[in-house]
Amino acid sequence: MASPQTQNGYTSIANEILEQIARRRFNGVQRSIIDVIWRYTYGFRRKEHQLANGFIAEAIDADLKGVKVELTRLIEWNVITVTKEGAGSRPRTLSFNKNYDQWIVGGKSEPKKIKNSGGIEDSSALEEDDSPPINKEGDAKVMAPKGKLEKSRIGKQEYAESVWLKPEEHEKLLSEFGQEGVTWMIDVLSSYKLSVDKFYASDYAVFKRGGWLRQKYEKYISISEMNKNGGYKNRSQQAHDDLDDLKNLYLNEVNGDGNNHNGSDSRIVSEDQKGLPEFRQYR
Repeated sequence: MASPQTQNGYTSIANEILEQIARRRFNGVQRSIIDVIWRYTYGFRRKEHQLANGFIAEAIDADLKGVKVELTRLIEWNVITVTKEGAGSRPRTLSFNKNYDQWIVGGKSEPKKIKNSGGIEDSSALEEDDSPPINKEGDAKVMAPKGKLEKSRIGKQEYAESVWLKPEEHEKLLSEFGQEGVTWMIDVLSSYKLSVDKFYASDYAVFKRGGWLRQKYEKYISISEMNKNGGYKNRSQQAHDDLDDLKNLYLNEVNGDGNNHNGSDSRIVSEDQKGLPEFRQYR
């Protein structure tokens, strides 16, 4: 039985916005689009986020072409704002316009139309470029068909948003990396997939040796261990420690008998230090 709890996450919406939304005549797809934009902006305590049309269509379980049409209407009605245009594999950045006085819901504004090859106006043919975005390797990134996406999730559980693993895969990861390590990697993978609308036939594959996520985690652990074992976070810290070491060495060699009393350094001074002036710490 489903039992959602606010401690597992919630989206904070002002009552005034909900009241104004209820008074407008949004259709089902339009309202669903607004809900998804709320979820991935206000739900993460941010005002805007990169959201691809394909991601929205999957989130509301709707036809991609229909989502494009209705999202265009919401933008032209000033309900949704494009704060930054997309480029390459990066989708455009969207935000919800909470200034409802600027909304023109139900007005005469219609999506821009262009004529198809037969000379007939087609309301579904928008002037935006529908070609798939290009990834870093230069290959077209095509959204996974809905059936393929559902098939890839058979027998799996969602351990974070858009991160799907089989229970036995999750157990293997826990035994190898522990709860803290697995949680760190799952959070990184979730953020990446949501930000670029990425699809993997197997999320588990990127956890395996040679996968980018595994390499990223190993680098994170390496840096953490270095800092834990006396590594330096910056050059200023290193210079400070070097100066302290020099002072301790000099005090031990000059004021003492030439032996290193603190046991932290095995270096030996070869020259006779008896003629050197006494080194006193500044107080």
